Amino acid sequence: MKKLIVALSASLLVAVVALAENNAIKTFSYHSSTALTASGTSELQTYDLNAIKPEGYFSLQYTITGDGTVKFEYYLSNDGSTFVEPSTASDIGSGLTSGSGLLQFEPEPARFMKIRATETGGASAATVTTVLMIQ
Repeated sequence: MKKLIVALSASLLVAVVALAENNAIKTFSYHSSTALTASGTSELQTYDLNAIKPEGYFSLQYTITGDGTVKFEYYLSNDGSTFVEPSTASDIGSGLTSGSGLLQFEPEPARFMKIRATETGGASAATVTTVLMIQ
């Protein structure tokens, strides 16, 4: 009986570890103290969602300094070279000013994704730092 319990416990541990690896939370720095001029835009790294294997949970943590107003949006691609904003997409966040926050969003299915930060006020600069979370 003890051997059976030990074998079942070991199997359960393997299953829990495998489940944890499949559902692991992944974080990626997107913009690290990136300066946005008035009306400026910044796009950084492209992420291959096929390699990341998201479960469908996305959030963007941000810090904005300066007097500018910022919006964050996502762009998707299936070929990795032509990125478009889906017709059903909503901004991740807009009208954001100096401070920090956490925004949840639900992108449409696609192979590749980029996040774009844009200063929308048109008169002042801003600096943004973001961390993208994908599960």
